[in-house]
Amino acid sequence: MFKIHHPPKGEATVADFQIAINGIPTEAWFCRVSAYPYNTPWPGCQRPLDQTEIASFVSFEADEAVTVTLTSAKDFSEVIVRPLSRKIVPQVSGRKIEFTITKMGQYTVELDGYHCALHIFANPATDFGVDKTAPNVTYLAPGIHELGDVELTEGQTLFIDGGAVLYGSVTAIHKNNVRIVGYGVIDGSREVRTDTTGLLVYHYTKDLRDEATLREALAEQDVLNGCVRLYSCRNSEVSGVILRDSASFAAIIADCEFCECTWVKTIGMWRYNSDGIDLFNSRYVRVADCFLRDFDDCMVIKGIKGWDKANQHHILVEGCTIWCDWGRGLELGAETCADEYHDIIWIDCDLIHGTHIHIDLQNGDRAHIHDMLVKNIRCEYSPNEPFPEIQHDMSVNDYDPHKYPWQTILIDSPIFDGPWSEDRILGQTSRVRFEDIQILGHKNETVPECRFRGAAEGHGNEAIVIENVSFHGRRLAPEEIIVQKGEFDRNILVR
Repeated sequence: MFKIHHPPKGEATVADFQIAINGIPTEAWFCRVSAYPYNTPWPGCQRPLDQTEIASFVSFEADEAVTVTLTSAKDFSEVIVRPLSRKIVPQVSGRKIEFTITKMGQYTVELDGYHCALHIFANPATDFGVDKTAPNVTYLAPGIHELGDVELTEGQTLFIDGGAVLYGSVTAIHKNNVRIVGYGVIDGSREVRTDTTGLLVYHYTKDLRDEATLREALAEQDVLNGCVRLYSCRNSEVSGVILRDSASFAAIIADCEFCECTWVKTIGMWRYNSDGIDLFNSRYVRVADCFLRDFDDCMVIKGIKGWDKANQHHILVEGCTIWCDWGRGLELGAETCADEYHDIIWIDCDLIHGTHIHIDLQNGDRAHIHDMLVKNIRCEYSPNEPFPEIQHDMSVNDYDPHKYPWQTILIDSPIFDGPWSEDRILGQTSRVRFEDIQILGHKNETVPECRFRGAAEGHGNEAIVIENVSFHGRRLAPEEIIVQKGEFDRNILVR
């Protein structure tokens, strides 16, 4: 089975490539992305467009090998298909590029660097087990749907078919058995962020797990909808959908239990604080086979005041492909308002681009983070990585990507009381294992560093294991792994 999700009539497309998939021509979908890592705290206006660029994506589903044929609109010297771990070597003849995808997943095609990349979403063929005619199913067929914010009811399934675009957002509050599925697009570009709108409910002392309290807080602080919001839901699912151009965090899953989030794609995230998937104080969550490209942190596990009577635990992130245009690829925190984070696994992920830190355990509040496994993570590095910089003067765009030499940090685990902290109580991090970490990319790269930064006695990193770090396929000896640690960090074993 093979099916292309063509852009519907009226959707903008991109002409960087002529595209055929299994010999069938299609057009590339439009998305706007960050051109370089120049960021600032919210300045009262949205990010200037001259700091962004146009990129594109194609989407299809298949249960067979698929041949992708591209003809570039421009000359190029080098083409790279990522993730590198898939070992796809395209055939190139002039401007023609051809390769075969045998494993469904997410890929990027990059000509002479990361700018204006083509993203390929190769999805498994499925109908998501949905009867489109069932009374609890809302079906959006291919085409454009201007619906604004859609709030789901108990037991409702929203099926956004491939080739459909929902302009708006989807929210569920205190609902059981809700599903958002399909290979269509949820586009948040209609939503405008201003000085009076909130990214999320901040500085709230009441219990946001109460529905009336939450609704009051969302209205009072005029909180942005983003693309997907699940608040205090149980047995929920978000699968297949493409989340594009959010005005804030693309997806928030807050105080949820038993949530499946699979084959979700975040793309077109260029605006300030456009995170990928953020889990707030949730339990029994699985995030799998997703593609996250965001202008801020990508896969994030936060503890937020108001939900902080609930701990974060039993969270699995697996098989994801991550491109971080600013911040962190895989992250805890910086907000960690909870007593505990535990039983968390990050496994089998490709971090294909990172600007600041690939793997980050930021403990900025009171939480005890413990019993966590980070395993089989492939971190890619490119030559001439742009320097991540804060813009101080909004009247001048003077960004220089090579102002300072820069290399993305491999692992960081700080404990602090900082600008995002709410508790003003230091936490601690212990019993975390980093295993089978691969460093891939340019052969002239040096080994990137790992940092462990405790804050005070009893508030440091303890019982940490780093085992089997490889550098371009060669296992590093313990003394070759660059580990910085502070005076309050104990029993960090490297082997």
